Amino acid sequence: MNEPRSPLVLVIGSVNIDHVVVTDAFPTPGQTILGRTAHVTLGGKGANQAVAAASSGEVRTAMLARVGDDVEADRARAGLVARGVDVHGVITVSDAETGTAWITVAPGDNAIIVVPGANFRWPSEDDPTGGAGAEAAVVLAQLEIPLDVVQRAAAACRGRFLLNAAPAAELPDELISLCDVLIVNEHEQAALAGQSDAEQAREPAAVREAHAALRGRGAKAVITTLGGSGAIVTDTDGTTTALPAIPADVVDTTGAGDAFTGVFAARLAAGDSLLEAARLGIAAGSLAVRTPGAQQHHVDLDTLRAMAGTTGRD
Repeated sequence: MNEPRSPLVLVIGSVNIDHVVVTDAFPTPGQTILGRTAHVTLGGKGANQAVAAASSGEVRTAMLARVGDDVEADRARAGLVARGVDVHGVITVSDAETGTAWITVAPGDNAIIVVPGANFRWPSEDDPTGGAGAEAAVVLAQLEIPLDVVQRAAAACRGRFLLNAAPAAELPDELISLCDVLIVNEHEQAALAGQSDAEQAREPAAVREAHAALRGRGAKAVITTLGGSGAIVTDTDGTTTALPAIPADVVDTTGAGDAFTGVFAARLAAGDSLLEAARLGIAAGSLAVRTPGAQQHHVDLDTLRAMAGTTGRD
């Protein structure tokens, strides 16, 4: 008799090759400065989140993406496979290049330019998940692929649909209403809720107001991640909870939000409550900022639970 298969997290999103330069300060326009180190690694919000989901255990993780017909695509697939991600849905686009990101890291922050390449070359079939959305416990998407692909993936989802609305953009109510959980930072929250000042959008009262507005547009639950200030979670019943950050010495913030989102998605698929999954996501984000690069920091579930001070499901 076959054993039941573990829950599936289906990540539909971007795959990039990241070119990372570490410097002591950001250059001003027209200025040339010396960097300290440089390296090339796997990136893209979709790939980062898939790696984080796969690392947290107890769930299968599959990636749906588009890459170019180049050596970078081979590097990307190998990197995903090495981290336990199923890449059968990572499809080659013959006349495109694999997406790239150019990242400058200075103390406490980073600046990123993304060249999408194949990430924006999806076919127009009704269901971009190829039917896998019906099997997945969680379908997770971001906004580094065409919006219509995200909308069609949400419509095809039969489990929970999670949207990390990054990069910041305005979204139609039709998509927001399909979100079981909408995950944003303060900049993305401000863009969606019409708040003019992202710094003021971090204030608890502003977050609560934005969450109420987004739930009014149909989102079932909303999470705002606030970096070193933790996260604020509004559950499906409208209850809002502020979760504290886990202190860390910040080396590189690249990928911290992706670490949160990927682990959160995996733990939700595994059966954890919204708050439990968010606490473990915060632990993952805290680990992420301690080392350079977007995918150098993912660790096992026991370590995440120890950091978060949890022992299992709420």
